[in-house]
Amino acid sequence: MSRLDLPARIAVDLDGVLADTIVPVCRMLNERRAAKLSVESFVQWNAWEIAGITKDEFFRTLDEAWFSWKDIPPIEENLNVKVGRLGEYGTVDIVTGRSPATVPHAKSWLQEYAIPFDSFVRTSDSTKGKARLNYDLYVDDNAELMALVASRLHGSGILYLQPWNRNTTPMPRVYRVERWDEIPAVVERVTTARI
Repeated sequence: MSRLDLPARIAVDLDGVLADTIVPVCRMLNERRAAKLSVESFVQWNAWEIAGITKDEFFRTLDEAWFSWKDIPPIEENLNVKVGRLGEYGTVDIVTGRSPATVPHAKSWLQEYAIPFDSFVRTSDSTKGKARLNYDLYVDDNAELMALVASRLHGSGILYLQPWNRNTTPMPRVYRVERWDEIPAVVERVTTARI
């Protein structure tokens, strides 16, 4: 049996694709710094530069948001149903660069919103660490990861559009989506093309 005969291996990101973590991060940064940040403020991947803080402080704030995971809204309504549709095409893993301390909170969040998945995979980072896992398809908001996927001979990506990745140059085998409702059709097209 060849790799193409097997069900697709699908990696779904957590932050910015399932969980709208930037909402509580903005609230915390605005309270601490008397700022007026919103999700739309973050028009580049290096969000800490826009917030005027260090990368370390930004990621500490992101972790802090996960410690209060009940305050993190889902990125869209009825997300469990939308994510569940991907299971028709293969295995669906949550693949994230979350820090080890936040993993139990992230799993609680996924359970709270009844998000279906086969495995929870934590990587050392959200770009190269994910790319090394060689999934057939990545659903992610990280344009740098998508560039790595596009540079390989195998695999595809679905870039979930956010303010920080909207200006990304089109890439081969990377599909851009605005909403989760668009994702199953892309997954079907990609997985059918594998056969």
